[in-house]
Amino acid sequence: MRIPRIAFRRPPELPVHPHWSSSVFSNDIVSVPLDPKRRPLSPSVFDRIKLKSNLFYLIAPSNAYMCPDLVETIRPYLNTHPDVSIFYGDDVVLNVRGAPHVAHCKPAFNKALLSSVDYVGFPLIIRGSALIQVDLRIGRQMEGAWYQFLLEAAALGLSIDRIPHTLMAAPAPRAEASRASRQLILAREIGLARLPLAIMRGLTTDSIRLQRKFLKYPSVTLVIPTCQSRPDGSPGTPHIINLLNSLNRSTWPLDRINVLIGDDIADDSIYNGRKDRFACQRIVTTRGTGEPFNYAAKLNRLWRAVQTELIVLMNDDIVVRNGDWLEALFTYASERDVGGVGARLLYPDGRIQHAGMFGGIHEVAAHPWYQMSGNAPTYLDWALLPRDCSMVTGAVFATRRAVLELANGLDEAFSLDFNDVDLCLRLRLLGYRIVYTPFAEMTHHHSASRGISFAPGEQVGLFLKRWRDALRDDPAYNPQLRTDAEQVRSSGIATRWVEEMHLTGEQS
Repeated sequence: MRIPRIAFRRPPELPVHPHWSSSVFSNDIVSVPLDPKRRPLSPSVFDRIKLKSNLFYLIAPSNAYMCPDLVETIRPYLNTHPDVSIFYGDDVVLNVRGAPHVAHCKPAFNKALLSSVDYVGFPLIIRGSALIQVDLRIGRQMEGAWYQFLLEAAALGLSIDRIPHTLMAAPAPRAEASRASRQLILAREIGLARLPLAIMRGLTTDSIRLQRKFLKYPSVTLVIPTCQSRPDGSPGTPHIINLLNSLNRSTWPLDRINVLIGDDIADDSIYNGRKDRFACQRIVTTRGTGEPFNYAAKLNRLWRAVQTELIVLMNDDIVVRNGDWLEALFTYASERDVGGVGARLLYPDGRIQHAGMFGGIHEVAAHPWYQMSGNAPTYLDWALLPRDCSMVTGAVFATRRAVLELANGLDEAFSLDFNDVDLCLRLRLLGYRIVYTPFAEMTHHHSASRGISFAPGEQVGLFLKRWRDALRDDPAYNPQLRTDAEQVRSSGIATRWVEEMHLTGEQS
């Protein structure tokens, strides 16, 4: 049923830009067009005495075109999510001819991504109660004020979520906070909260990297199962030895690194003569005659033998590339609300193996940008940005012992595949975030730890029965993104009304 359109009620001094005139608002939505400096055309709309807690304030650049069916599109979200204080929608950047150039299809509120780039931008739909609770600084220059508003609202525990529809189209440049302004805002917020974080340049021109400062490095244990496999089955150096050798590149103090190896091979001759500066313990994990291989059970046995709180589960076919990989992982994995952190994994030839995982692609869980060049551009640079994900691979998984104990480790019903994805999804149900960081970049030979094999059909069925609905609606993805390929891109739905507007000449 279509919701009837209601005459738009607004304060009499609030002008409506001509580009907004074709949009029909309801009597509880106040439009707030912004000038090029992100200031409201009528600043008095945010006077404390005028703000109404029961109204919604729609904020967007004054040169933006709003979705023709704006009220009908957003109304279900406003009505059914009374706990959400701030909504944001997808937006499209127009080229010089007024046609769609880039569609920004946004994930649900993504703390890690927001710390790196202003992915939210506009439009914003803010409850009056949030504007009353969070101080919005109206001034001559408000280019970063809306970004700061979001950070402060999140810090106060206000709920922020997206409406996965294209609500706005505007010409370039996109209205978002610059890196310089975000650096100043983050520095202020970090200082006020006394967080041990350093602000650094990210991997892209406009992104920021936050890195935890460890005044005293805690001990960490690397849990590494192995069967002493070698690259491509050749007589060369075993993977586990290559990994151990590469640990010397780590900037984390080596005397604070412990390595626990679970070795399926009783013969320990490959380790003879090693004089590592990190502590190394080896547990023989040979199986009895006829005992089936269970990778999840092996990992559970190993992590339960760990004495430190900080743990990294690792495949043995990993090689360290950048020295501060542990600092990158535990920048996030040390946070109380984070359950696990995954690394950026490249094949030896530089192709992408893992940059986070998304649900819904091919109706299951998939690795986006799989086997693309690590230098190839990705959708909105997501492969090079830290992001909250629903799932990451267990090939490099940083976590804490308390988290694994709460989840009771990996589900041993998934003996080969899915145990890492299942663990991530269960941790999210427990309220933990899962984070992907591109700053821990590793080489991964992939599947050498246990060989290439496929999960039995009953395990595939169990996984899909348990998680099919969650995978279809992955909050880290967006229903306006394609699900038929690993190369993430927007679908035609994201730009449909914008293209119709362009073709009919309504933008002129």
